[in-house]
Amino acid sequence: MGQNYELKIISVSEIHWKRNLIRLPGHDTPKLYVAIDIDGKRVHRTNPSRKQVAMQNQICSLLVDGPSSVIALQIFHKSTFPFPRGAERRANASIRFICTMSDADFVDFPVVLNFVEEKNATDTPGPTLVVRMTSIGHVQAGTVALANVTQDIGIPKSASTSPTIVGVDNGDLLSGLKTVLSRLKIVHPYSNVAWMVLVSVYEAVKKQKETDENVARLVQTMADVYTFAEDIESAVTEKIKRFEKTIYALVKQTEECSLFIREYTGHEFSGRLINSVLSEDSDKIGQFITAFEKLRDSLDRGTAVEILFVSTKALAMVEETAQIQRLNSLKMVDMNASLRPECLPGTRQEIRALIMNWLTTPPDGNNPGNILWLSGVAGAGKSTIATSVSQYFRELGRLGAFLFFNKADKSRSDPANVIRTIAFYLARSNVHIASAIYDAIRNDPASIDSPIQTQFQKLLLDPLTASQSHIHGPIIIVLDALDECGNAESRWSLVSLISDDFPKLPPAVRFFITSRPDSDIASKFEIQPKIVKFLLDVTMESSFTDIRIYLDNQMAEIRKRHNYRNLSPTWPEESYMKALTERSSGLFIWASTATKYLLQSYKPNDALKSILDKGLTTLDDLYAEALEVAGPWNDPAFIREAQAALSTVVLGKVPMSDTTIDAILGLDPESSSSQIFSELGCVLQWAPGQHVKILHASFSDYLTDHGRSGGKPWFIDPSILEPHIARGCLQVLKKGLQFNICGFKDSHIYTTQVPDLSNRIADCISPHLLYASLFWANHLVGTGSDTPYLPDGLLTDLQDLMDNKFLFWLEILCIKQKTGIAKDALEAVAKLAKNCHKEKLVDFATDAVKFVIAFAPVISHSVPHIYISALPFAPSESKWRVNGQDCKTIEGHTDAVYSVVFSPDGNCIASGSADKTLRVWDARTGDLIVGPFNGHNDEVNCVAFSRDGENIVSGSYDQTVRVWDARTGKTIGVPLIGHTGRVYSVCFSPKGKQIASASQDQTVCIWDWDEHSEGNMVALVIKHAASVRTIAFLPHGDQVVSGSKDGLVRVWNTQTGKLVAGSLKGPDINGIWSVAVSPDGKYIASVSDKAARIWDSACMGVEIIAVTTPMGSRCFSVAFTPNGKQIVVGYADRMLRIWDVQTGVLVSAPIDGHNKSVVSISVSPDGMRIASSSNDMNICVWDAQELSATLKLDSQYTGANNQEILQMLHPGCTGHTDIVWSIAFSPKGDHIASGSWDSTVCVWDACTGTIVTGPLHGHKNRVICIAFSSNGEQIVSGSKDTTIRVWNAQNGTMVAGPFEGHSDKVRCVAFSQQGDRIVSGSDDSMVCVWDVAMNSLVIKLPNIHTRPVQSVAFSLDGGQIRSVSVSDIARVSDAQTGALVEGPFKALVDNRPYTFSPDSQLVGVSGKDGVVRVFDLRSQNFTRLPVEGQTATKVYVTAFSRDGKWIVSGSKDTIVRVWDLETRVLIADPFEGHRGAVASVDFSPDRRRVVSGSYDTSIRVFEITPDHTLKEALGGGSLGRDGWLLNSMSQPILWVPPWLHRGLYFPRNSLVIHKDGTTKLNFTRFVDGTAWEECMDPQVRLS
Repeated sequence: MGQNYELKIISVSEIHWKRNLIRLPGHDTPKLYVAIDIDGKRVHRTNPSRKQVAMQNQICSLLVDGPSSVIALQIFHKSTFPFPRGAERRANASIRFICTMSDADFVDFPVVLNFVEEKNATDTPGPTLVVRMTSIGHVQAGTVALANVTQDIGIPKSASTSPTIVGVDNGDLLSGLKTVLSRLKIVHPYSNVAWMVLVSVYEAVKKQKETDENVARLVQTMADVYTFAEDIESAVTEKIKRFEKTIYALVKQTEECSLFIREYTGHEFSGRLINSVLSEDSDKIGQFITAFEKLRDSLDRGTAVEILFVSTKALAMVEETAQIQRLNSLKMVDMNASLRPECLPGTRQEIRALIMNWLTTPPDGNNPGNILWLSGVAGAGKSTIATSVSQYFRELGRLGAFLFFNKADKSRSDPANVIRTIAFYLARSNVHIASAIYDAIRNDPASIDSPIQTQFQKLLLDPLTASQSHIHGPIIIVLDALDECGNAESRWSLVSLISDDFPKLPPAVRFFITSRPDSDIASKFEIQPKIVKFLLDVTMESSFTDIRIYLDNQMAEIRKRHNYRNLSPTWPEESYMKALTERSSGLFIWASTATKYLLQSYKPNDALKSILDKGLTTLDDLYAEALEVAGPWNDPAFIREAQAALSTVVLGKVPMSDTTIDAILGLDPESSSSQIFSELGCVLQWAPGQHVKILHASFSDYLTDHGRSGGKPWFIDPSILEPHIARGCLQVLKKGLQFNICGFKDSHIYTTQVPDLSNRIADCISPHLLYASLFWANHLVGTGSDTPYLPDGLLTDLQDLMDNKFLFWLEILCIKQKTGIAKDALEAVAKLAKNCHKEKLVDFATDAVKFVIAFAPVISHSVPHIYISALPFAPSESKWRVNGQDCKTIEGHTDAVYSVVFSPDGNCIASGSADKTLRVWDARTGDLIVGPFNGHNDEVNCVAFSRDGENIVSGSYDQTVRVWDARTGKTIGVPLIGHTGRVYSVCFSPKGKQIASASQDQTVCIWDWDEHSEGNMVALVIKHAASVRTIAFLPHGDQVVSGSKDGLVRVWNTQTGKLVAGSLKGPDINGIWSVAVSPDGKYIASVSDKAARIWDSACMGVEIIAVTTPMGSRCFSVAFTPNGKQIVVGYADRMLRIWDVQTGVLVSAPIDGHNKSVVSISVSPDGMRIASSSNDMNICVWDAQELSATLKLDSQYTGANNQEILQMLHPGCTGHTDIVWSIAFSPKGDHIASGSWDSTVCVWDACTGTIVTGPLHGHKNRVICIAFSSNGEQIVSGSKDTTIRVWNAQNGTMVAGPFEGHSDKVRCVAFSQQGDRIVSGSDDSMVCVWDVAMNSLVIKLPNIHTRPVQSVAFSLDGGQIRSVSVSDIARVSDAQTGALVEGPFKALVDNRPYTFSPDSQLVGVSGKDGVVRVFDLRSQNFTRLPVEGQTATKVYVTAFSRDGKWIVSGSKDTIVRVWDLETRVLIADPFEGHRGAVASVDFSPDRRRVVSGSYDTSIRVFEITPDHTLKEALGGGSLGRDGWLLNSMSQPILWVPPWLHRGLYFPRNSLVIHKDGTTKLNFTRFVDGTAWEECMDPQVRLS
């Protein structure tokens, strides 16, 4: 303990000041105060005063730790003249000294202060203080502190009209308030909470030395109101109750005001300093004062006055329509608590006060968390407490959200909805929070449907953190019955999020959570120190006391209801009441059920005796008694109808009304379910036409638990009754589904944008039809059995739905935005039908799954487009194509996806990306489940699951290995650090105890891993001679196989690190990219630049089979199928290929779906799916078993008109398989030549797109450049293989070459005008001239460039050569001697692609900044084409028209643009169509067409003077990247599936060439807009 001192200012002298130019009355002297710090911490300040005498004799108490403490004194000048940063400024004086006390009682210290100038920080002599330090005791120190409160708050020591507030001689405000509040417990139990809050506030105010006059006025006003304390001291209860409403308002207002003062003075949740108080706080203080004055007037007059409750909460009066709509997009769940019961007066007071006090107390060292968890057994009364607490804070204006879960209401209790719903209600509670959440949704709309971890970050953590300075006091969020939110598995991520991440929210956000102590919840909450745990113990005496109060209340209600039976006012007698209380065992649900049973009984006294005489001491006993008297359970008909009715309540997925239940069960009015429900009021909440709800979850548990109610006639067996409900739903669908059920008139309006949508739904879709549409499949699979009991006719009804009502069912899902359930429902049908050997139903359901996946963007957005867009593009009899429908594309990563792997159960896919994140996806739907996982500081190169699927290991370019929880995305343990280079590959051992990692640092590390260990050690380091790119464990776990850059595959012992076996070094100069081990460990597969090889794992020198790679393509990844008979290989040409392990034969056609190299492959454990990832940032999931499945849709669904919109022009035509890097029109414009990264050259008919000659093979690597001779008879090509070849343009024979002389890739070639010579430029910086006839090198221009040559050209007479390099140097050389003729020109832009104009006088410059420039070699001036119409993304290529007047560009944004060089304006609108960057462009000789080649492997010819047919059909619109064809008003016309995009004709396209075929849309008979219904057969429309 330190020593207490009294510090007194004895004198102040030598104070001088400058007089203001503006002199205010009474302001001749400055307003000064003294601030005192101990060891750098502010502990006291005197009140500001203009009189030095008043400053003197001020006393304060100080607690000093020891003789080494440093006390600092400063004098401040508090100015009334406004300054930009406030009204207070330092007088710039300071002093420090060491505190040393002698044995004397006190010591006077003369202290000379120095002024510290702000501008130059120089010290100048200042005033002198004399202070006296006196040693005092703790009691005296408290007296001194208390004496200062009166002066600090500004209240006089006595007041004629009010009790004294504070002071040594005048008592305390708290004494008056304590008397009042203690007496007010008679009126309202919350007065105790107000008292606790007020005490903490008062202590804060006493410590606050800067309380201003506003707070003083407010405290004085509060004191004035409480003058009625003296009257209450002697008042009787009846008198108090006359003022109950006013006194309760006073209690509420006192607590809210106290919370505000605590916040205002800087001792509350936000920790604001008084100096930063906003001006709005002064207004709020004024409102508080007015409210208290009205309350005082009401008490004085003895009349009730309507008092407007004043709250500091910012009401979310969001008036902006856009903001309201954006917040509504949160898809929140409506939480209507209007019918939820609260605690009776006088009950649960202690626990409620404890909870509410904790929630209103700021966190500190003793109370560090922001979550209070109340747990207890079923029926203990947790929900009633939660409702009461939420209502209390709602009345205070401090309830942020109240969510209550019920397992009988699946839609309300889905864990996926919790974060969105909290965010919505928080936005409603505070306008600043609303604005922050609105901004979050606007910036990232996808966050709404992201995994809940992302939702939490985007919708709660970030917005609340951003707005916390505007949160005054606590915001309370109540989550009731968390154990009924989904099931243990589905809510695991939510429970983990609450435990791990909710404590990160601002301290003002407080959570109150109730639940049963289920193991999944308790295991997380019990170990979290920031969650406060309360147990609701039903065995405590207070529980029985509360139940007695409850029983007394309910018995009074029973006497009132049954007054005709002349029940005695004292009924039931005391012995009965005691017995009932004891029988309850402290469970409110028992007491509630018993009294409800008595309430609805015909003779309550007999019913009471029955309860007591039969010894009904358990809930099961009570439930059985209530059911027994509900009807004639000996009647089989009654049993059947009662079971069916109760089953729909217990097994229903959402609450239903009795009319909905009757429709699903097919009950007529005479046998309505209402007859059953009317007899069960003690266990069900129901009124005619209203939803039937179970009063407590324990009743549902009882009915479905065979151990509790088995053998009873009311037992509900889900395995029997779920299928019956399913069939009832199917019958409803059969009768109610119809075409265009809501009567949508215009296909140009998305369904969600239909103005009167809600009215249409209410009028056209009955509640039973809606329920049946959403939940029939849930009831079908509700038992969880592969072969459930099937009632007669169920399979027939299913077949009928698929054959006749399938699309109509999809309409309902679209309207209700529930299309996501279609896939699961259809898969359930297929599984059931397969088990029942119903092949037709299996086929339809299987193909229907493909339909809803392929056309999900249509089905989810527009009912009309199910028929307009989906049906025309869905083949009715032809097989599904490999490149489209069998692939699910998963998008989400923002950079290349380097690694992809299935979980052991095949349900999930983990991915690692160059965007530095990991993500986990649903393998069936492609939905993001968890992620992104953030932690790595560089690209994530590899991921792998543990054998149990619980964990994921990742390796990164940041040289670390990390392990993650696969369900939550949280890191486990610490990063594994040991590598000194990039980590290329990681894997878990089969037993999960070790992790292997391979690295650029030429090592393999074997780590001993334990999730509970603080650190994990490297057990073994295996050295290689080169970078190790890939690694895999063998099945037994004691060996690993590695592949490295040196081209060797090796097997190592993981215990000793010794080499077990090694392969012979192959010819692969770039080494091994990937290895895989067959499931039985017998074979090892490796892939490299040259081939995929299969090795015997026991003898790595023995190569079983080798599969060479396609021409010009490398292998990057490999995986075995589960049966070990095939390998799947990913290639640089974007293809996947499946090979037979024994024969090396290609099993299926190449699988195409990516736009760039396939870098990772994984096969699901059941062999049903293949996942691949690519540098194109996407993941593709392929159906490995059903690549040739047929979509069978009934012919009645064929559109009468729109089926003809699809015109396949060239199905499966020949085309390039990689980037079309070079393109050229022939001199006559009748042919097009193309060169590709697939190492081939092709010549095409420029009108029809048919191939004239080719593909021409010869080059061993990418073709980089091509050019026609002037007569069009020959083509020259240059390649990455460093050679140049000349081809006959008609028959494809090689007429010259290969010319060898360059040492690096040939980047550019050109014929002379005479066609006898060729000039070439290369990355070796050389320019060469070749003789075509002599097939020889003419001249190699000596060292004219020092960097790669970008473009070359002959002059028209052939005497000169123009060349330009990436070093921005352009030269003109003599074609015969190589001598420099002109240049060098150094005015170009560095490192840009260049092209020469036909006359070689202009150079087109492609800009990385998105700008196209033209450089004139004659004038050496730049022409910069205007920004209009250009793109901010990189321009890849340019080309000049033959007359040099126009220039065309192709860019990364997939757009082709044409400019007039003289006017510098665009010739036409930008040309769209490519789905990848434009790599090559050229003009036709007549300048009427432009041809382009792309990264998407297609060739497109654009008409500069176009055919307007398609453009007019689109109304001037375009095709978005999401596939929607939009008109000029951005309204949807048609959706085109992605597998047709690359070969689709766009407006202005006269020709498209693509290897997968091309498609042209024929709008001649197309109907849309208000005529869209005409697309269907009239019989279908009228059905």
